Amino acid sequence: MVWIETSRLILREFQQEDLHDLLPILADPKVMKFSPTGVNSVEQVQARIAGFIACYKEFGFGKWAVMLKENHQLLGYCGIAVESIDGKDEKELGYRLDSRYWKQGLATEAASAAIKCGFDQFGLSYILGIVERENTASVRVLEKIGMRHQRTTIFHEVEMDLYQVNAPA
Repeated sequence: MVWIETSRLILREFQQEDLHDLLPILADPKVMKFSPTGVNSVEQVQARIAGFIACYKEFGFGKWAVMLKENHQLLGYCGIAVESIDGKDEKELGYRLDSRYWKQGLATEAASAAIKCGFDQFGLSYILGIVERENTASVRVLEKIGMRHQRTTIFHEVEMDLYQVNAPA
């Protein structure tokens, strides 16, 4: 089981029991503003968690539960998943955090830890980030963790910017 610790966070594999903690986060219109699926229903969050668990089994990594170290409160998710981007399976960083915890550097902290894990533990040579240009907070997170803009693409029928970070040499 992957278990990553940072100064303030724990990233760990999701379990179905996390449904009730994750549901209000993914049902928040502010959190899901830039999500192609929009606000998630109970069934969608159940399916999302099942997909995360399937990804762990297939690849060893996926989107992990992000928890505050001090009280183990679930804040959302962050991790690396395999997504079809421009017809190719790519390793893509993704994250969603409870809006009450925005603007505290937690997304950057979680994303940085996930990227490091992807390179160090799973030997990935590069990781992508995909974001709508208008999502300026997320763009800042990608830039802070060393990702650089590569190009524009269409993802889930939406024009998005593609960012990339390469493994350290």
